Amino acid sequence: MLEGGSGLSTYADRCLLKIERRTVPGETVDAAVGQIQAIVDRLAAVDASFRGAVRPFFSREPFEVGREAGIVRSLTAAAANVLGHSPAFVGDTPWMDAALLADAGVETVVMGPTGEGEHSAVEWVDIDSVVRMAEILARTAMDYCGQA
Repeated sequence: MLEGGSGLSTYADRCLLKIERRTVPGETVDAAVGQIQAIVDRLAAVDASFRGAVRPFFSREPFEVGREAGIVRSLTAAAANVLGHSPAFVGDTPWMDAALLADAGVETVVMGPTGEGEHSAVEWVDIDSVVRMAEILARTAMDYCGQA
């Protein structure tokens, strides 16, 4: 997000730029802030009138779960049973509560139905995959909680 200026026909005397910089496993918040600060420093080096400050306003640790985790094993077995094949294991960077739950000591895994356009003007999900996902989640819960 970019904010600045005091009128349409004047040059802005200041602006505020807010960015979202997500971390991935192996990175730290300090390293991410350092990367952005290095960009600001380079700008200041070539323009004496430029001043900038980098301040994180919210952060969380990156999330990653190993395939050996109990919740992953339960979900993989349930998905293979319902879908007829094991799910794909992928890395991704969306913001989810999974990282916060994992930080609190809750075994966490992320899987969802088929669709596209998350949080965009056109977002959709395949209804059949929602039904299959509900069955996978129910089977996972029963197995993980020892009630299978």
